[in-house]
Amino acid sequence: MRHCPECRFDYERDMPRCPDCGAELRFGPVPAREEMVVSPDTELVRLCRVADPSEADILRAALAEAEISATVRRHGPITGELGRVTDGMTEDYASVYVTRNRLDEARQVLEAVRSAEVEWPEGMEPDDSTDGAS
Repeated sequence: MRHCPECRFDYERDMPRCPDCGAELRFGPVPAREEMVVSPDTELVRLCRVADPSEADILRAALAEAEISATVRRHGPITGELGRVTDGMTEDYASVYVTRNRLDEARQVLEAVRSAEVEWPEGMEPDDSTDGAS
């Protein structure tokens, strides 16, 4: 079994890199917390959980713009790169993690993203006249 040294998740499949953060996977189980040196600039904490994994990718991009490193962990029956392809077809969700020392800044970015007004490209505006019923 391999694990990601950054995300601290196990992966059963034989793959060279973490599908979430891109770090090179290491052989063996995730080391116990006691075996790792944990500090505010290395400890990952969950910033938020989102129902749509695509929202997590948008949030990770916004955090990168603020020079805050983030890790997205997709949960559900299909994860990793395949999860990006099947997004919206399964009951997936995602969690976004940042280091503890950047958590307050990341919360500000999260609030800014969630409160931002969406600017739709011309011709792509959603039709507000439908109520979703078929």
